[in-house]
Amino acid sequence: MTDHNNKQNLLIEIGTEELPAQSVLPMANSLGSLLVSALAEASLLDDSAGGDGKSGADGKSGVDGQSGADGKPGADNRTCSVFATPRRLAVIVASVRASQPDQNVQRRGPAVSAAYDDDGNPTKAVMGFAKSCGVEVSDLGTLKTDKGEWLVYEAQQRGRDLSAVLSGVLPGIVKQIPMPKRMRWSDLPHEFLRPVTTFTVMHGAEVLPVELLGLTSSANILGHRFHHGGALTLTHCDHYEQTLASEGHVIPDFAKRRAMVVEQIHQVAKDAGGQVHPDDVLIDEVTALVEWPVALAGSFDTEFLAIPKEALIQTMEENQRYFALFDQRGNLMPGFVTVANLQSTCPESVKSGNERVIRPRFKDTMFFWDNDRRTPLADRRDALASVVFQKRLGTLLDKSERLESLAPTVASQMQLDATTSAHCAQAASLALCDLMTEIVGELPKMQGIAGRYLALEENLPAPVSTALEQQYYPLKSGGDLPQEPVAITLAICTKADLLTGIFGIGSKPTGAKDPFGLRRAALGLLRLLVERDVDIDLPELINASRVTFGDRLDTDFATDEVVAYILERAKSWYQEQGVPADVLDAILATGVTRPIDIHRRIHAVQAFRQSDAAVALSAANKRIHNILRKAEVTPPESPDDALLVEPAEQALAAAVSQVEADVAPLYQSSDYAAAMKITATLREPVDAFFNDVMVMVDDTQTRDNRLALLNRVGRVCCQTADLSRLQPDASE
Repeated sequence: MTDHNNKQNLLIEIGTEELPAQSVLPMANSLGSLLVSALAEASLLDDSAGGDGKSGADGKSGVDGQSGADGKPGADNRTCSVFATPRRLAVIVASVRASQPDQNVQRRGPAVSAAYDDDGNPTKAVMGFAKSCGVEVSDLGTLKTDKGEWLVYEAQQRGRDLSAVLSGVLPGIVKQIPMPKRMRWSDLPHEFLRPVTTFTVMHGAEVLPVELLGLTSSANILGHRFHHGGALTLTHCDHYEQTLASEGHVIPDFAKRRAMVVEQIHQVAKDAGGQVHPDDVLIDEVTALVEWPVALAGSFDTEFLAIPKEALIQTMEENQRYFALFDQRGNLMPGFVTVANLQSTCPESVKSGNERVIRPRFKDTMFFWDNDRRTPLADRRDALASVVFQKRLGTLLDKSERLESLAPTVASQMQLDATTSAHCAQAASLALCDLMTEIVGELPKMQGIAGRYLALEENLPAPVSTALEQQYYPLKSGGDLPQEPVAITLAICTKADLLTGIFGIGSKPTGAKDPFGLRRAALGLLRLLVERDVDIDLPELINASRVTFGDRLDTDFATDEVVAYILERAKSWYQEQGVPADVLDAILATGVTRPIDIHRRIHAVQAFRQSDAAVALSAANKRIHNILRKAEVTPPESPDDALLVEPAEQALAAAVSQVEADVAPLYQSSDYAAAMKITATLREPVDAFFNDVMVMVDDTQTRDNRLALLNRVGRVCCQTADLSRLQPDASE
């Protein structure tokens, strides 16, 4: 019998043909997460285990609720270690039992009162129950509960051994691992992202007899494809990482391999007299492409530096996974750093091979660029009519004309001078022209960038050339925003046109589907208006954009629908910054639709909530709201001072009048913080009123007058935000 107290580390490795770089880390993390969950559910994990101190493949934990580098659950660093390379997905789970503990099984049968007939013989129900349990009726016990006495079957169920459990759960785990597309290989019925070449399951030093994807587990794992062509035989699962590194020329730990890549590319760049500015995405991709990283420098002809550097960088990074070299001033150098997947005995050959590959790509790009420079941007505008932007919304030329029509309106709302407004109109007319260039056709991410370079070559005004690129900003969440008024104007127009047009034909985002990037456009528009301090009203902007579409939009299209969508994005955006949802709800309840105004109010409400008066006034406004709602009458606009007889209501009326006078100029200048600070002085007279005055008295005239007073208090208190919507617990 297997000793369930025998606890060893468990290794599972799935060896494959080369996996796509984007799938390596997510698949490994998923394998670790799913395996740990399955073992825990099967009572095979030692709850006291602290793991081996290693982290998941991405250097972050995941099963415990943290995220991996891919944003999805990885492996809990207290329980297991995840390994990920292009040729293997592996997990080592710490302190796994050799078998499940034995369990006491109890099945409850019929009630004793209904178990026997009048002659004391067991009923058919009882006999059927006993038969299903594999025992005689006489072997059944009884169980007393507060609801009666029942027949029960009790037995001890022997736990399954680890290999049996794994044989049952691994096929299901493999089916759950996310992968873009599954394939079959040879004549096997099994499916995986790439053909599976090896399969290893070891519990300590023991190879467990488990089958998966047509393979039976063995102690054999593969080393590096070139440095160690044969198989490696493991003697213990704890030797996995060391054996691969020392004998197989493989660094299986993703985080360690990534650190090696980062260190090497910086050192090689330094030795070449430059520096690299790699982003995390490219580093992760390169790490997922190699098992034994070796960084090398390469170079290309200086003539190619005449091409826009962004095109060269994009070609190097996306087509070749090279890291571009820059000098100390940030200028592109005629060189790059590449990461090979082996330690070559002839590194010069590897270097020249990489240089040979990049040269024809750059020659093509130079050919496209030289052709593009021969035609002015304005001469490309008519060609926009040949490209459909969206079937109902027309061509790119239609879109260009809409931007040109909208730009003066936005420039006017921004109160720009005549020269800047003229630049806005010029930028809008040329905004899409670079989409008709050959270089953008070859490298789509050059849209806008190509326009800027071509505009500079034509000696167009600098604000115009800048706007042609920055109209698309921000390019990603939290990305840079335009700085100059012309670029800001064009960026606002571009996003407003997209939101209005797509909503106007009934194609708003649903669920996770957002093919036109409306979420990004809405958030980008919000950031532009708030972070660049642009005071534009959303309904006015969308209505102005709507006019430019003529009769292309649905007749029942409502501007409010787009505005509501943008404001929903505002809620999410501010919540990410730590602003409670009820603060946004309270502010939006006032009907404000100017993002910069919303932003100012948020800071004022946040400061107000820290005051002692916040909780009291919030509660008082809830009470006022409820009283007015239940009264079911429309009170006078203002109370009649002659009808105020109680000292507390007289004091409250005087206090409200004073606050109204004091805050009026503050609201005029949008100084919401100061206005709310003054409003907070109403706390004491409001409290005194509710303590001393009965509102719903029998006398109709007195009652309505007091309702009018409360209505006035509510209006004064809720000019910045509807205080009745603030949650008390968030104010404490």
